[in-house]
Amino acid sequence: MDFEENKSKSVLKNFPVFSIFQDWKNKILPVKEVSSDDGVEKIMTTSAIDLALNSVVKVFTVSSKHRLFQPWQISIQSESTGSGFVISGKRILTNAHVVADQTSVKVRKHGSPRKYKAKVRAIGHECDLAILDIDSEEFWEGMNPLELRDIPSLQEKVYVVGYPKGGDTISVTKGVVSRVELLEYSHSATELLAIQIDAAINDGNSGGPVIMGNKVAGVAFESLCCSDSIGYIIPTPVIRHFLDAVEESSQHVSFCSINLSYQNMENDQLRNHFKMSDDMTGILVKNIDPLSDAHKVLKKNDVILAIDGVPIGNDSTGATASSNASI
Repeated sequence: MDFEENKSKSVLKNFPVFSIFQDWKNKILPVKEVSSDDGVEKIMTTSAIDLALNSVVKVFTVSSKHRLFQPWQISIQSESTGSGFVISGKRILTNAHVVADQTSVKVRKHGSPRKYKAKVRAIGHECDLAILDIDSEEFWEGMNPLELRDIPSLQEKVYVVGYPKGGDTISVTKGVVSRVELLEYSHSATELLAIQIDAAINDGNSGGPVIMGNKVAGVAFESLCCSDSIGYIIPTPVIRHFLDAVEESSQHVSFCSINLSYQNMENDQLRNHFKMSDDMTGILVKNIDPLSDAHKVLKKNDVILAIDGVPIGNDSTGATASSNASI
């Protein structure tokens, strides 16, 4: 990690928490013109369905949550279902909350009545992702891994594929990309990059792929309660970070944080006190966690002007050409 300091003003360079946002930051996320050609749309829908039939699976989980305040009591087991899809290396990617506290995990592929026993190879609760292994060679016959693509642009069409409640067969719903921003993931309360779409994401969709063209744009994982047509997917930069971390450390997956408290610099008197010119923006450091990597570099009353080359606004947002992300 590199830091540049100028009196009470600091610029953070190459901070690791922003490494998964590089493509998103440098890419302007342009608004695409949406074609109204019915033939093209039909081809895209057919492509998404064809990919899904030999890649997307239904996940059956039996779980037993631990009672933290009464650990001596036996927890009641519950059953739930979710979705998952095949990726390279004979692995299945799904959500962490789909297999959390599991005592048994089985998967079923399209067109087969058989459920295959699965093992959780790795789980990342922060990013709500998990990898499943299946030993049966019979299961892998005819299964095709899906590839990841870059973050889609606003208004681009996507297709949510999975096994939501309301039926037992595979389901495909269509939507467009509405927003790309940081979001607090409900499973872990960790704030990471997410994509908002207007396609329906219901119980059972979790862990299923969101397909654009012939590649995966993200993983469906939650929707906004009491709202219509607001669903969220985990974008590919977060997925790649998870997969790379699993390959490096087998199990341990984490996302960095600066771990500091700050104050916005929108007050003119406060800005004058720290001798900030009109064209300077940033945030005021109030406190730094002793375990933070920045503890020995930053100090109280420093002003952070930019992180990894992204200017920080006086309202604590890092602005790109088309969207804002809160620090």
